Amino acid sequence: MTGGLRTALTVLLAAVIGAGGGVAAVIWLQQTPEETVQRPDFTLPDLAGERRRITEWDGDIVVLNFWATWCAPCREEIPLFTELQTAFDDQDVQFLGVAIDDPEPIRGFIDQVDMGYPTLYGMEAALDVAAAYGNDRGTLPYTVIIDRDGRIHERFSGQLHEPDLRPILEDLTDE
Repeated sequence: MTGGLRTALTVLLAAVIGAGGGVAAVIWLQQTPEETVQRPDFTLPDLAGERRRITEWDGDIVVLNFWATWCAPCREEIPLFTELQTAFDDQDVQFLGVAIDDPEPIRGFIDQVDMGYPTLYGMEAALDVAAAYGNDRGTLPYTVIIDRDGRIHERFSGQLHEPDLRPILEDLTDE
C-alpha cells in the first residue's frame, strides 16, 4: 500500500468515526433522561412571598414552564399558555410558571401581559429545580408535562407552539 493511499484511508476512517460520533452525540443530547420518571418535589415562592409546593397540584396535569423576563421566546409563549390554561381549565390542567428571575422584573412583565396561571420564582433555587427536571444545560424556555399521577410525560427545550402542546394535553385529558 502506498503512502498516499494509506493517508487517504486513514483520513477517511477518521472522518467516518468522527461522523458516527457526531450522530451519536446528537441522538444522546436529544434523548429524554429516563432516570427521572416521577416528578421531583420542590418548593419556591410566588410573587406574594408565599412558599408554594408542587404537590399542591397533585392529581392535575401540570404544564411546568421555566422562563425568564429577559428571554424573548419565553415571553412569546406565555399568551399561548394562558389561552390553553383557559381552554383546559375544566379538565384539571394547570399551567405553572417558574421564573428564573427576581420578583420586580416579573411583576413588571405581568403588569403588561395577561398571565392566566401562577408563577413561582427564584434564581439559583429555580435553576436547581430546572436541573432536577432534566434541564442540565439551563435552556430557556424549558417545559415539562406532568401527568395526573405525577409522572413526567414529556420535556421540551425551546419555545412551544400550539401544535406541539395541544395534542399532548388532549391525549392526557382523554385518559
